[in-house]
Amino acid sequence: MTVTKYPAKQHWAKVARILGLSEGLVYLKSDTLKERHDTDVELVFRQESNFYYLTGYNEHGAHVVYDIKTHHLTLLPHQQSEHEVVWAGRDPSASELLNISLLKEAIVEARIHKSAFEIERMRKINLLSSNAHVVLMKAAKECESETELDALFRYETGRRGAKIQAYNPIVGVGSNAATLYYGRNSTSFNQDLGQLILVDAGAEQDCYASDITRTYPLNGKFTPDMRTLYEIVLEMQMAVLEALKPGVEWEAMHRLAAKIAVRGLQQAGVLRSEFSVETMLEHHVDGIFFPHGLGHMIGLDVHDVGGYPKGVERIQAPGLRYLRMRRKMEAGFVVTVEPGVYFTEYILEEAKQDETLSRFVDWEVLDRFQRLGGVRIEDCVVITETGIDNLTTVPKTISEIEEIMG
Repeated sequence: MTVTKYPAKQHWAKVARILGLSEGLVYLKSDTLKERHDTDVELVFRQESNFYYLTGYNEHGAHVVYDIKTHHLTLLPHQQSEHEVVWAGRDPSASELLNISLLKEAIVEARIHKSAFEIERMRKINLLSSNAHVVLMKAAKECESETELDALFRYETGRRGAKIQAYNPIVGVGSNAATLYYGRNSTSFNQDLGQLILVDAGAEQDCYASDITRTYPLNGKFTPDMRTLYEIVLEMQMAVLEALKPGVEWEAMHRLAAKIAVRGLQQAGVLRSEFSVETMLEHHVDGIFFPHGLGHMIGLDVHDVGGYPKGVERIQAPGLRYLRMRRKMEAGFVVTVEPGVYFTEYILEEAKQDETLSRFVDWEVLDRFQRLGGVRIEDCVVITETGIDNLTTVPKTISEIEEIMG
């Protein structure tokens, strides 16, 4: 099904139902243009997400009023001065805008279930970003630095029509991949070292985000240790993707991935064989190597609203405390599934000093893997009535990656 007209009134009606109101007026204002400190250089404009959700309007300085009883929507665009017209050109006219044709909680609740229109937009930006990731895979062997891959992703998404990144790309080689929010993207490559590169990047279009991560060898060939680590993470993700459906608790999906991580690291020799997987999970050994949540809602924001319903608290345990979502899956949710295994120096140092945790780890074997940094694999998926619809199209099996990279 193709939806071309922005469904603003449907989104407003959804919010009104959640508010439980049959009449009244609701008012919102859009974001404003901002400039660099002490200059007249404008920053890139990005609409406030709730305003965009309820209007589809992507210009600054606007106001909107919605009459719940009559379903009448009044959009008041920014009134330009003569000076603004000269320098920036005319804004769309009122007639053009008509074609686009308590509150915060209601909007959040409305936004968590994506409409067909929204899913179509998200499929489009995920395909665009996926294609850019494939270009990076093909080019990695010839690139000389993280900076070059960062710039290439921005170029490839920009030339395809996505002028904004949903977040700053993370491009980390070797040990840099073990820093979850690594953002320097400035390390030069030594292609002779046989290192892994982690690329976490996603563009935004029409205010809808994508969020994709792939990890692969710079030289295009997995070593035995790379293969072992990568296959653990791929198994984590595939198990979750197979289990995801309405009614499933997100926390249970994280625990499933964590169990596979511990079992895989034990089979690789990083974790000692004399302890059971269950014992290690009870002591939160998984948090040493999988220190973040499994994923999050995604939509108008890359870390979208609605992860924690009212009254639901965070779990204060390693790994689990960073869950961005604790709720049952429902059809219409769009979520990321992004398991990872990392060898993060400061986390490992803390674990080594902890008498309880250090006994579970074979530190000699771990030293062999630590140089790899880490692996993360991330896709964006729609929860359907029967399972999932994966919006991310970047190949991710070892054979597919090696074939692409030549």
